[in-house]
This record gives sequence, structure tokens and C-alpha cells, in this order.
Amino acid sequence: MTIIVGTRIKCVLRHAGRGIVYAIHGEQRPDTVSCAGGVFHRGGSATFDVVFENGHQSLKLPECIIRGVQWSILPGIATDQEIAEALAYAAHVAANARKAAEDAVLRFAVAVQRLRADPALKNLLQSEELRSGKLAVKNIRTELKAAFPGVRFSVRNRDHGSIDITWTDGPTEGRVKEVTDKYEGGVTDMDDGGEYCPSPWTHVFGGADFVFTSRTHSNPHIARAIDALFARHSGLHGIAKPTPETAFGSFVAVPGEQWDLGILIRLQAADMEGEEAARDDRQRGEGD
Repeated sequence: MTIIVGTRIKCVLRHAGRGIVYAIHGEQRPDTVSCAGGVFHRGGSATFDVVFENGHQSLKLPECIIRGVQWSILPGIATDQEIAEALAYAAHVAANARKAAEDAVLRFAVAVQRLRADPALKNLLQSEELRSGKLAVKNIRTELKAAFPGVRFSVRNRDHGSIDITWTDGPTEGRVKEVTDKYEGGVTDMDDGGEYCPSPWTHVFGGADFVFTSRTHSNPHIARAIDALFARHSGLHGIAKPTPETAFGSFVAVPGEQWDLGILIRLQAADMEGEEAARDDRQRGEGD
């Protein structure tokens, strides 16, 4: 089938949908188009400009692609007025997108300047080293030391763009993440090849693609967790308490629970503050 200006098409890709061909460049050769394995398209010699109902456009789309497995030709031909209205809407969408991008750049710059000038953050190092993790490691150590005095944290730049944080007992993992999550930049929109999106915080104080936290528990902490679990859980009456050494191997069914005893102990230990962290919190509360 020969594609003409006004041909209605549909593409299954997320950014596309239903659209209209509004310009054609070159001579069409549909008989030469082929697809190997449903992936590799080749052939054809024309290119096509398409405007979609959602306002997006695809320019100079190769003939082998528009005739490929992700595209289909719909019945009916769009009028000149429909094409003009579609292009006007696309121009409106593009203008809004440019304005949104400009506003985002301005907001980002203002946020960066505010962070750089904030006296409450003067103890943190500043740089434009965005994602290797080296600067972030230094600042994470500083913040964790201030937030949880007396708790020993290991903060390591395991490889480029990845940070590992480990500690024993102390604060819960959730409380540590309140400090560390802002250093994680992350990769978004894998459909577009994985774009790194720094935040104002990582732009100023460093960041990494990924920040991992891992908390381990000492035997005294596990013992406290066992005591706390047995004190609050009525379904454990009549079940012998395990020791810290045997706790996580306790595959005893607990009435009314989907998890066995070992998992319940692990969850209890994870939810509890370490003794030193709980003591520091009490002291800070008394000081206030």
C-alpha cells in the first residue's frame, strides 16, 4: 500500500499512538522492506513526517520503520484541515514543553544556590562532582556521625556510582535512609537509554547512582528482640524461646501468622532501635 499525505497510522510505542502522515520525502519502495526476527527492519527509501494526536511528532521516519511490526496503517485519510489542526496542537505541546523545561532549569538553579548558601549545611563539602560517589561518601559519613553519635558506620564507594553503608544495631534502616536517600541520583527512563537525573542536593553535595544500606544485629540486640516479641505476641504462649544463636533457624509455625518464628524475630529486630541509638534519642529528648 502506498502511503500518502493524510494517511492515518498507529504506533504502539509509548510516546506515539494514533497519528497522521503530513509530509513524505523521497520515493517509496515498499516491496524492498523486510524485517528479520521481528526486530531488524531494512529496505525502503522514503522517509515520513508524522504528527500524533498527543502532540508528539516523528520526523524523517524511515520507510522500513513505518512499515514495521510496531506500526499499522488505519483506514481513512485526514483532510488538510485535520492536518493543520494536529500540527497546531503539536506546536502548542512543544511550546509548553519548552516552557516547562525552562522553568525546571530555573527552579533547579534556585535550589542549588539556596543549598550552597545554607549556613545549616556549612559542615558538608561542596563540589560539582555529581555521581562517582566519592564526595557523597564524605558527606554521608559527616551526616551519619552527627545524626547517630556513637554508632559506627562503614560507608564505602564500592565501585563507580555505588555506595554501600553498613552498621550493627544502632538506628533502624528507615532512619538511616532518611539521611542517605537524598544522595542517590538514580537512572530514569530506560526507554531513552537511561538518563541520569541529579537533584539539587547531589549537584552540590555529591551523589551516586545507587546508595545501599545494610544493618546487621548483634546477639544482645537479637536477645532484646526475642524478649520484646514474646512479650507482645499472644500466639507465642507455650512456644520455647530460642537463643540469639538459634533464633533465625527457628522454623516454628506461629498461630495466626504467615511467617515462622525465625522471620518474626528478624522483623522485630529490624524494627527496634539498638540500645545506643535509643539511649541517644532519650538524651536528646531530655535536652529539648
